[in-house]
Amino acid sequence: MSQRVLIEAHGLKLHTHQDLIDLINFVRARIGILGPALPAIEVAVRIWLLVSIDDWEPRQSLQEYICVLFPRTDGAPLPPLLPDDFAFPLSFNITNLGLIGGFEIVWTECLHDHLSFSVDEEQKKVLKIFHLSSFLQGYRYSSCSIFPPGLLEETAQTLSLLFPSSNLKCQQWMRKARRREDIDLEAGTLPATSRTITQYPYWGRQLLELLDEYDRTEPTTVKQWIADKRKPNQRYTFWIAVVALALALVFGFIQSVTGILQVVQQQRR
Repeated sequence: MSQRVLIEAHGLKLHTHQDLIDLINFVRARIGILGPALPAIEVAVRIWLLVSIDDWEPRQSLQEYICVLFPRTDGAPLPPLLPDDFAFPLSFNITNLGLIGGFEIVWTECLHDHLSFSVDEEQKKVLKIFHLSSFLQGYRYSSCSIFPPGLLEETAQTLSLLFPSSNLKCQQWMRKARRREDIDLEAGTLPATSRTITQYPYWGRQLLELLDEYDRTEPTTVKQWIADKRKPNQRYTFWIAVVALALALVFGFIQSVTGILQVVQQQRR
């Protein structure tokens, strides 16, 4: 939701950018303020922190609410058979999530919606990705400490994970997306990041759930079979079957032509 829509929806009389800045500075100086928020406070928090406050509980401070929104999950046990030093495969990237995983990418400006996905009854998959990388970079040099330590840096790392700068297809995909839509995505300028699960204490659970859905998706088209390199044994089996089918068709065609020629020769005799 844009800033203008938020302001108009709450009927606030903020006529200039300075009015909005003053309102945000008022809230920034009072991060211990308790919920639920007044309309003006809600607008300031949404625009300042890019989060929803729908679940802000009464008698809960803004600082406490932000910490609840972004809990650390590194203390939770990993799925069975997953080693502690598990690393996300190189094939786990934005190009393959769309091409092989079947995900439709929807850009979001709500930070806690990042990496959330849904699958409807028709198996249509929608993955939300937070695209305001300048917001993440800007807060690295901010004196504001309301976000949990390391959260924004880790969010930027998830973008680098899904949009690896060393993957030309991912970079081409990102450039096309930036031309099609008004997004602020500079993942390609981020340094290479670790793919080890231990480096993602905040977003690790969401990444694992996304990877699990991606791994469970089987290719259904020839294009997907060609692009899918996750399971080499299945890939080889597929191509063996394709070659066998092609040879069967070729030999069948040759036999048909040979039979026709034999019939024609017999008739001429």
